[in-house]
Formats: sequence, structure tokens, C-alpha cells
Amino acid sequence: MRRARPPEVLDVDGPAGLRLAFLGDPNSVHTRRWITFFAGRGHSVHLLVPAQQEVRAGLDERIAIHRFETGGRDRPWALRALTARRSLRGLVDRVGPDVVHAHFAASHGGFARLAGFHPYVVSVWGSDVLVVPRSSLRSRVVVWLALRGADLVTAGSNELAEAAVGVGARRERMRIVPFGVETERFAPGDASPALRHRLALEGRRVIFSPRAIRPLYRHDTIVAALARLPDDVVMIATTTNADPVCVGGLRERIASLGVADRVRILDRIPDDEIVDVFRLADVVVSVPESDGQPVSVYEAMACARPVVASDLPGLRSLLGPLAPELLVPVGDVAATARALDRALSLPPAERGRLGTALRRTVIERADHVATMLRMEDHYRWLATPAG
Repeated sequence: MRRARPPEVLDVDGPAGLRLAFLGDPNSVHTRRWITFFAGRGHSVHLLVPAQQEVRAGLDERIAIHRFETGGRDRPWALRALTARRSLRGLVDRVGPDVVHAHFAASHGGFARLAGFHPYVVSVWGSDVLVVPRSSLRSRVVVWLALRGADLVTAGSNELAEAAVGVGARRERMRIVPFGVETERFAPGDASPALRHRLALEGRRVIFSPRAIRPLYRHDTIVAALARLPDDVVMIATTTNADPVCVGGLRERIASLGVADRVRILDRIPDDEIVDVFRLADVVVSVPESDGQPVSVYEAMACARPVVASDLPGLRSLLGPLAPELLVPVGDVAATARALDRALSLPPAERGRLGTALRRTVIERADHVATMLRMEDHYRWLATPAG
């Protein structure tokens, strides 16, 4: 019998090592950090990946990769679903997990539902419940089925949890489990002089936009705001997970605004270098159209960097008590420019107080080890047969 309601505080004796199967983007740093933690805890970790999916180098060697078929893109959607269902069910039978965990409801959550295995968990990331369900009827159905059938659904914030409930998750099976930040690594510190020199940032004040260059994240607003700021202000962005068409459009916009010499668009930033980029920044900016409480904002806060962010519910509950003046309406260039200028101009003492408060909030809410140990308790509870 499947348990219907996971407890808030768990104290369950389980097997020393669980067998955990994950469905998620194998190249996402967030997926990799999550599953690597559990491999490091001594659990048997298995990553289920579509046959055609590239897996970039660097995945922890303790993680076993298994391939499943999804059918060709030229085949009707129903036939692809049947192919994936048959392949996944056979694969899960062979792996024999205690728990299946899908990251991102709209795709991998759908695969978890097709696998027909219980218990399964779905972690919502943001756009999978805030944006994707509005894109088509089929997407709404896939998300609803994935969340409705899950034995547990996790979200990084209360606001994202409410959004998940609104598109199918059962409220009694919702739990708040942020991805978490490695707060010992993401910490205040001196910026790398070599990196500053390589990017020609000497004597410049730096804005860092860590979000992917995609329409959702409104880099057009950021570069338009940059054009209103003094000439010593430089923006850093990255092509990590970017939409090539959007990157091309952004470059054209940068050129038309006459700020090409004040923008550094970096190629994919390796995970072991991202802390240095945060430390270079005088302010971090994240102004998407929709969002929960993204890891990149938590990382900036852990590094004691002020954040200019969209005035959305999840970000407002996180940043509003500390720096409400740095929250801006979506797409408002003038307000974004004013907030960036305010953050760049903070007196040292005020900047120090704000940075301390931002970091304290991350340690209290989203320390990586603490959140993953909480998730481990959920796995053990799910793997324990119901009495």
C-alpha cells in the first residue's frame, strides 16, 4: 500500500544504502550536484537517459547511466509515448530502484509517470509549472499526470509549491526542498585578479547576469538598462544553456545601443569557475518574466552580492525583507537601471550589512548539505514499506 502523506519531520530507519534512479538533464549542474551528493553518501545512483541524449564529460564515475528509447521525433506523439513507456518499464525492472526521482515535471516527470513505478518523486524547477502548462493542452496534461501520480513533489519555495498544486500536485504530498547552495564554496572572497585582467575589468564596476540567454530571462531589459548607466559599468553574461537565436538577437541589440565594449558574453562557465565570476560582480541581476527562487540568486546571496531581481512572488518573499528597493517590475528598463545604479552605489558599510544578511538567509534556508539530508530522509521514508 502506498503512503499518502509524507511527514514533515522524518525519523525512519532504512537501509544503509538505497537504490535511487533519477530522470533529469544529465548535463545540468543542478542535476549533477543533486545526484552526486547521494552517490557520495553511499547510495547506488542510476541516471536514466534518453538514448539520443548526449552526456557531457565530468559526470561522477559512481553514477551508472542507463539508456531508454523515446522513438523518433518524426513519429506521432502517441507512438513515441508508447515506445518510451515500454522501454522505461523494462529498464526500471532491470535497475530495481527503491525510489525513482524525476527533475522537471514537464518532461522527465512525464517519463516517470510512463515508467509505472512507485514510489516516484517529481521536483519542479520553475518554468515547468509556471510557463510550460500554458503552452499547449498536451503540455498541461503531461504536467498534470506527472504531478498527480507522484508519491512526493518537491519545490524550492512556497510560491513554487502553490504553482505546482495549481497544475496537478496533491497538496498533502508537497514538500519544500530547495536545490541548495554549497555555502562553504559559494562564499565571500576576493575576485580573481587573473580573471579580472583576462576580461579587461580593471577599474570597472561589474554587473553579472547568470541566467541563460533565453527570452524568458529578459536580457534585452538588462542591456537597455546598462546603456543608461555610467560608462565604467560592464555587464557579464554567459552562453551556458543559451538559445542561439536569442544570443544573436541580443548581440544585435547590444550593438544598436552602442554598448558592445561594455558587455562580456562568456562561453559556458565551468562549474569550478562560477564562484570567481560571482566574486567579480558588484551586483547580480536576474529579471525574468516568471521565476521561483532560482539557485543562481541563492548563489549570489551566499557570496554576499546584492541582487536586482524581478518583483515576482518567490523573489519578493526571498529578497523583499532585505532589499525591497532592488526589486523591479518585469520589463521596466528605467526601474532596472535605477535599481542597478543604487546597488552599484551602496556605501561599503551598507553593502557589508546587506551582504551579511543575504548570506545568513541562504545558510538558514538553502544550505546544500542540510537540504539534501532532508531529501535523504524523504527517500528513506518512501522506500520503507507501509504498515
